[in-house]
Amino acid sequence: MAAQSVKIEAMFGWVIESLKLVKRNFSGFISACLVTIVLALLLCVPMGIALMSTMNGLHASGAMPTPGMPFTGNMTLFFSIYAATIVISMLLFPPLLIGWFKLCQNIDNAIAVSGFEILKPYRDIQLWLRGIRFALLGFLVYILILGLFALMFSGAISDFMHQIEAQQLAMMSGAKPAPPSFPFAIIIGYFFFIFLASFLQLVYMVGFTEISLRSTPVVTAMKMAAQAVLKNALKLILVIICVGIIFYIAFFIVSFLLMLIIGLATVIHPVAGAIVAFVLFLPLMLLMYPLIFSGHYFMWKGLLGGTAPALPTSYETTLSV
Repeated sequence: MAAQSVKIEAMFGWVIESLKLVKRNFSGFISACLVTIVLALLLCVPMGIALMSTMNGLHASGAMPTPGMPFTGNMTLFFSIYAATIVISMLLFPPLLIGWFKLCQNIDNAIAVSGFEILKPYRDIQLWLRGIRFALLGFLVYILILGLFALMFSGAISDFMHQIEAQQLAMMSGAKPAPPSFPFAIIIGYFFFIFLASFLQLVYMVGFTEISLRSTPVVTAMKMAAQAVLKNALKLILVIICVGIIFYIAFFIVSFLLMLIIGLATVIHPVAGAIVAFVLFLPLMLLMYPLIFSGHYFMWKGLLGGTAPALPTSYETTLSV
């Protein structure tokens, strides 16, 4: 399916469609979110503890950080565990993403499903490997493009890092650190990096939706996604900025009201405040994943014309079992 040019009003419509989709099977989305959080905790908590353990020993001994390096500890072990976390995530999480997009498609097609639908791709080894191949391709693209970005702004980045190192040296010696100055190239590079990272994220998610729901080859799906996002780049940027501002204002207002309620409960008793905070903020957290995945699903549907049936492979057979 070729990349399509989408009208900007249709892009704003993706937000409305996402909200409607979540409302259509709210319990299914919430249960899928709970399953995702549990799986993420099972991976992230042990990895987080392992990462923190590489820092504790030298902190306790009073070791000072090296200038230019904000941490102390066994950095070789730290980065080894961090690299292992990335590898494990790339191996274990692709089926979960596929399951989320399949869940969105089934609900969009009025198929009754539960939140545990997102676990079914783990039963299809071929689909699992397909997801891993796309995740690996996306990782390589990220490394290549962001590496070129770092090379392009290497001079400005190096100058900025030298400023940070000089400030750390001054603080360690008890002197007053010089106020930081931000070169114009750093400011340009910062905004360019945000645009580049956003572009790559959209390409990755649109491409991942494509390989999740259709039998498009992995490399072809990446190319299609890049063409579709690039073709609609300016409109996508405008929509993301507008929607982001609206959601930020709404989240700020809701959070402010909730914090007032939590503050009143805390005055009564600290435990009551903690319970009220958990009860009030939990729904907001549970809505995050459903809106993210449903939004990207409708983005894929608009950019790549996602009207063809899903993968006619063993995964379909798995669903019927």
